[in-house]
Amino acid sequence: MAAFLDLLPDLVKDIVLRILVQDLPPSISDVALVCTGWRSIISQNLAQILLHRCNDDMPEALSHALRHNAFDAAFELVSRSSSSDDSNRALSLVSEHGQSDLAMLLLTAPHHAAYADHHNGQGLVAAATGGHLEVVCMLLDDPHHAAHADSQDGQALVDAASHGHNCGDGEALVRAAGGGHTEVVRMLLDASQHAAHADCQNGEALVHAAHDGHSEVVRMLLDAPEYTAHADCQDGDALVHAAACGHSEVVRMLLDAPQHASYAECQDGEALVRAAGRGHSEIVCMLMDATQHAACADCHDGEAIIGAAGGGHIEVVRMLLDAPRHAAHADSQNGAALVKAAWNGHSEIARMLLEAPQPAAHADSRDGEALIGAAHIGHSEMVRMLLDAPEHAAHADSLNGDALALAVDGGHSEVVRMLLYAPQYAAHADCQDGEVLVRAARCGHSEVIRLLQDAQNMLGNRWLTPASR
Repeated sequence: MAAFLDLLPDLVKDIVLRILVQDLPPSISDVALVCTGWRSIISQNLAQILLHRCNDDMPEALSHALRHNAFDAAFELVSRSSSSDDSNRALSLVSEHGQSDLAMLLLTAPHHAAYADHHNGQGLVAAATGGHLEVVCMLLDDPHHAAHADSQDGQALVDAASHGHNCGDGEALVRAAGGGHTEVVRMLLDASQHAAHADCQNGEALVHAAHDGHSEVVRMLLDAPEYTAHADCQDGDALVHAAACGHSEVVRMLLDAPQHASYAECQDGEALVRAAGRGHSEIVCMLMDATQHAACADCHDGEAIIGAAGGGHIEVVRMLLDAPRHAAHADSQNGAALVKAAWNGHSEIARMLLEAPQPAAHADSRDGEALIGAAHIGHSEMVRMLLDAPEHAAHADSLNGDALALAVDGGHSEVVRMLLYAPQYAAHADCQDGEVLVRAARCGHSEVIRLLQDAQNMLGNRWLTPASR
C-alpha cells in the first residue's frame, strides 16, 4: 500500500488516506479522483508494468503494447532492447503492425540493432502480409543487411496475396499477392537484387490472388518479364478458385493468358461445377465457350446441373441443358438434380428437368425422393407436378408413405389431400402401421386428422382415433 500511495499525486493521496483512516464510504467525486490518479500511474509506468507481467521478455511485452495501440510504451520498450535477438523479434512485431518509426529505431540502434534480413526475411514477410509498403521499402533498402525480396522462396509475395495462409518458402511475395497489396507486389518483383519470382512455390501467389479476385495482382504475375507465373499452375487451381468465387475478370485473364493458359476443363471440369453451383452464369458461359479445352456441361457425371438445380440457378440450368456439345442430362445420377430442386422448392427448375428433351428426369426416380422433399416443405404445386407427370409419375405411396408422413408432420393439409387421393398408387391413411395418424394427433393438426379419417372411411375400414383405443 505504501508503494501505491507514493505513486499517487498529493491530492489523490490525501483522499485515499482520509478514506482509510476514517473508515468512511468514499463519495463519488473521491472515487473518480482516485480512478483518474490510478489511470495516470498505469499510463506513465505501462512499459515497466508490461515487462514485469511478461517476466522481462521485451518482445512479449511489446506485442501487448502494439495490440492495444500503446505506442508510447512501445517506444520505451524498443529502446530497452538488450540483445540482437530481442531486437530481431521486435522488428518482426513492428513490421507486422506497420510501425515504420519503430522499425527504423530498431534498425539504426547504436547497440543491438536488428537485422532487416533476420530469420530469412521474417520481418519482410510480416510487413508484406499487412501491405505495409513503407516498412517493406525500409527492409529492402537497409544498407547493411537488406532483406531479400525472394526470401523464403518468395513467401512475402505469396502472403501479400493470401492474408497469411500457407506460409512456406517465398513468403513475402505470396502474402502480398493474396492480400491484394499491388504496390508491395510490384516492389518485390522489381527489387534490384534478389527480386521475388512471380512463379515461386509453383504459382502459390497466383492461386491466392485469383481466389480473392485481385485482378491487378494477377495481371502483374502473369506479365512478369522473368519467371512468369503460369495460369495453369497446380493443375488449374487458380481458375477453379476464381470461378468458385465469381471473379469473372480473373477467369478471363487465366483463360486468355498468352502462354500456359488455364484449361477450362481442368480437373475434369471442377471450375464449371463450382461456378454452376453458385450461379455464376457469366463464368459458366465463359468456361463452356472456351476456344480450346472447353468445359463439358455433363462433366463429373452431371455435378454442375445438380449444384445449379439445388441452388435455384435457373439460367445456369438452362445453359447446361442447352449446351451444343456434351449437354448436361436432366436425369444424371438417377435424377439427383430433380431431387435437389424439389427439396429446395425450385418448381420452375423441376418443370424444366421433367420437360427436358431426352433424357428427361423421371418424377419417380430414386424411389420418389423428389416427391418426398416437396411434401416435406409443403410445396403443393411441386407435388401436383410430380404426381401428374405424363410419364414415370411419382407414386404417392412410395417408400411406405414417407411423403404422406412428412406432409402430416408439417401440417400441410393440401399436400396430404393430394397424396391420399392420387389417381394411381395413392398413399394409404394407415401406412406405417397407423403411425401417421398418431403423429398427426400428437401435433394437433385437426384438418389433417380429418382428411386421414375420411380417406380411411372411404375404404370401408373404420379407423379408431388414438383416444378411443
